Amino acid sequence: MRPLVPVMIIALLFLVVGSADASLLNDWFGIELSVDAMGTFNHDWTPTTATADYVVDDNWSAHFGRPAHGGEQFDIEAIYFDNDATNAYIAVVTSFCVPGGVDFLGEQIIAGDLALDLGLGMYEMGIDIDGGTGTVAATSVDDWYQGNNQYVAEQGLTNFNGGATLGTASVDFFTYGLVERGYGTYVFEITVDRGLLTGAPSFDNSIGMEWTMGCRNDVISLDGDFDGEPVVPEPSTILLLGTGLVGMAGVVRRRRK
Repeated sequence: MRPLVPVMIIALLFLVVGSADASLLNDWFGIELSVDAMGTFNHDWTPTTATADYVVDDNWSAHFGRPAHGGEQFDIEAIYFDNDATNAYIAVVTSFCVPGGVDFLGEQIIAGDLALDLGLGMYEMGIDIDGGTGTVAATSVDDWYQGNNQYVAEQGLTNFNGGATLGTASVDFFTYGLVERGYGTYVFEITVDRGLLTGAPSFDNSIGMEWTMGCRNDVISLDGDFDGEPVVPEPSTILLLGTGLVGMAGVVRRRRK
């Protein structure tokens, strides 16, 4: 029976990896991407979670904003945001290859980092995307730079270097497995502890975010709000509460006697 053990381990690992694909996009936001015979997205972009904030900017849909400079390979399709009592959740759908980037006219165009505005009207936070590390940092405008010097469609900051590291977000990258208008579809998803975000945002606090690539051939931004889920008590708090209730029950019993 021993030879079966490695096979079982490999099969288990395959199942674990396979079940994780686009878990936030599919399982949290309820988005199942699909294309028609012409290779154009034909699914509903609306999230199933009523508290989610989202923006859709697919070039060939009812949400049309403007074509991406350089064509479909730079198109950012949609961005989603939601939260619970512990974490903030973000998912981005794009035709741009993340985090590896795209070779364009002899230059490697890199993925941008996710820029966050927690109410100061500036990029006071960033989450590393191009390096794939998920590093969360408090940033100033001096920490941000233009990731590519050539073929820049729109001037602006795209990546950060430096700042004060606050921790690490979970960042997952997926090739979704379908071709839209001749190019692959990529998804990256971020789970970040709310405690790492400036001011540990609570109910009704706003959050702004922007994501692009180093050449700014396409840009997507979103303004959202944190919802009012109750904070989950720490285990020690629950223990103290339970001890207090037991003590109160004892007092009541003695008084009845």
